[in-house]
Amino acid sequence: MYEIITIIFIIIFLLLVTPVYAGSNFLYSRLIQTDNLIGYKSVVLDKAVYAHSNHLNDLRVINDRDEDVPYILASIRDASTQTQKESFILSAETQYSSIQDGPDSIITIQLNNLNAFSLELNTDERIERTYGLYGVKDKSTHYLSEGELFNLLLSSDSALKKDIEWTNNPPIDRLRLIIHNRDAEPINLKSVTVNYYLDKLVFEDLGNSKYRLAYGNDTLRSPIYNLTYEAINKSERVTQATLGAEAEISSKTDSPTAPMKYKILSNSTLLGMVLLVLLGIGLRLRKRKNNR
Repeated sequence: MYEIITIIFIIIFLLLVTPVYAGSNFLYSRLIQTDNLIGYKSVVLDKAVYAHSNHLNDLRVINDRDEDVPYILASIRDASTQTQKESFILSAETQYSSIQDGPDSIITIQLNNLNAFSLELNTDERIERTYGLYGVKDKSTHYLSEGELFNLLLSSDSALKKDIEWTNNPPIDRLRLIIHNRDAEPINLKSVTVNYYLDKLVFEDLGNSKYRLAYGNDTLRSPIYNLTYEAINKSERVTQATLGAEAEISSKTDSPTAPMKYKILSNSTLLGMVLLVLLGIGLRLRKRKNNR
């Protein structure tokens, strides 16, 4: 009787301590807006995803049956042709503001919170100037680059364009460009264009489901890939999709259906431990019987 009670207690204990699927308790969800046609789709990850995700490890694409859909995270490093590389670059004019501090123009440039890598300044100025460029994220400021802007001898065009490039920066909120004006006159900018490197999430759309992106789960430590970017590019054209508005989930919801590999691992582990316990108890009972 004592052995039976012990077995029941151990089984209950193992069930309690067996790790549950970590995919529960997502805090944010967004509809993935696609053309509902069969094929591979990609969505660009934006500020909200970076701000609320666990280092992109907790991203989950979920269909309308609450099942996980395999995906990959792709960047320009995955592109093998020039056309593919260009698809990972976004150029967009951006808003900016300028103030004068003595001889310096301090220009604040708003970003889309993607991974920016260069600026294009358009102006009709011909006076040589120097600059320092800084990235701002929350309350932190990071040095990016410095150099000269314009020189009268470089071009006879009425409009000059100067590229300012930098590398190895994470997504930032805004740029602070400090231009030293040797004549103390503020620079006259016509426009500012920012170039971005895009990070994309790519998944297969079966054309018979609605999809959403879930994230905001500190317990997840690895993404779900199961796809290769090379194979996708060889077989299919990747169609651009977009993310809907971010919805904060007020109460912790049930997890999507766990992938089969997680279920098998959990059940196998539990079954193995139970069998070991039963084997140990059986050997103990046999030893007692022999001693008698």
